[in-house]
Amino acid sequence: MEINECSHLTKCDFYGCNNLAKYSFSTKGIIRRDLCFCEECLKGMYNAISKLQTPKGIESPFKQNKKLRKNYE
Repeated sequence: MEINECSHLTKCDFYGCNNLAKYSFSTKGIIRRDLCFCEECLKGMYNAISKLQTPKGIESPFKQNKKLRKNYE
């Protein structure tokens, strides 16, 4: 799956949006055609997805060392 900039003029695929699409989402054969989105709809979709899944931060090794020092003291 990848997101690319559209090379041709087409309408945004979101229902009710009349803007011209700037980005296309390709699934490389799973869906028969690319889905095209304008910048506003892509940002809205990004915000909706970020509410469902957020990346977890990794634990710093420095914090682990501080925890180990407290145990030895």
